[in-house]
Amino acid sequence: MVKLWNVITDALGSKERSAKVYASTLRRIHRLVYKKELDGMTLAFLSTAKTLNFVKKIVNLTQKKNAATAVIMGLKATKAPEKKIEKFRKILMASDKAYQDFLTSGKRKRPYKNAEKTWAEVIELHKKVGKEIDARNLWSVGGQTTGAEYKILMAWIYFKFISTMAPRRLEYADTRLVTKAEYEASDKSVNYIVMAPRRWKWIIHKYKTVDRYGPATLPVPGPLKAALNKIKPVVQAKNAKGFIFLTSKFRPLTRSQFSTFVKWCFKRYLGKPFTQNTVRSIKVSSVWSPTENPVKLAESMGHTVKTAVLHYI
Repeated sequence: MVKLWNVITDALGSKERSAKVYASTLRRIHRLVYKKELDGMTLAFLSTAKTLNFVKKIVNLTQKKNAATAVIMGLKATKAPEKKIEKFRKILMASDKAYQDFLTSGKRKRPYKNAEKTWAEVIELHKKVGKEIDARNLWSVGGQTTGAEYKILMAWIYFKFISTMAPRRLEYADTRLVTKAEYEASDKSVNYIVMAPRRWKWIIHKYKTVDRYGPATLPVPGPLKAALNKIKPVVQAKNAKGFIFLTSKFRPLTRSQFSTFVKWCFKRYLGKPFTQNTVRSIKVSSVWSPTENPVKLAESMGHTVKTAVLHYI
């Protein structure tokens, strides 16, 4: 059965993950405007005054940008007249300018008061999870862990990642634990912790700016390597392909699910519903003094210095 994202991909050559985001946004817009689910693939509703007025009235600038972008892609996919597309392009450009002005206005509020202190708390969280793992004796349970127990082990390895390496976006969800031979035989479609005989590497093929910068290769620090070695038997018992972050049924988490998982981790172990973007912001803000080279930090986190200044500090 052809799905909406297939229509966008076939017409525009968009990447699957991008097309799925556009399709999801278009379905949500239709649901909010017409109070019912989208039926069919013609997307005729995008050309209506109702849809245009709905997008115009969205208050949140990020949501307005995302909605306008999705509608533009939908109109292009259905070969709508340029005149129709231009109306939404103007909304997109205006909201983007307003958003950039907001970023540089100094009016943004942060969900933390002291970045240095907060970051110090964040990088100690793996110890808190470690105590729970020991109390539950989960290492001895090994590959027989339940979905709920494995979630605790995932929290531990996630906190190990961000305490030893600069936090990425949501690339963790797509990361497999593989040998060097398995990596060489792979299709390089996701991300890989490559367990070479001596040095391990995190090779990232699937991330936001890969088209601009190409695959990223990051050395795995000793403490993280030791942690991954410890959890490796459990990972391999739960998922044949070596994906680290799994659902309760031991299937790879989607990025949306991983984002929800991150909030769960911080709510449970820090009492605050931090997102991955918040974690990145805390990290950048805590070192911008700087105690680390901001250029190298931006490279390791997969963004530019300009992005750091506008979005994270």
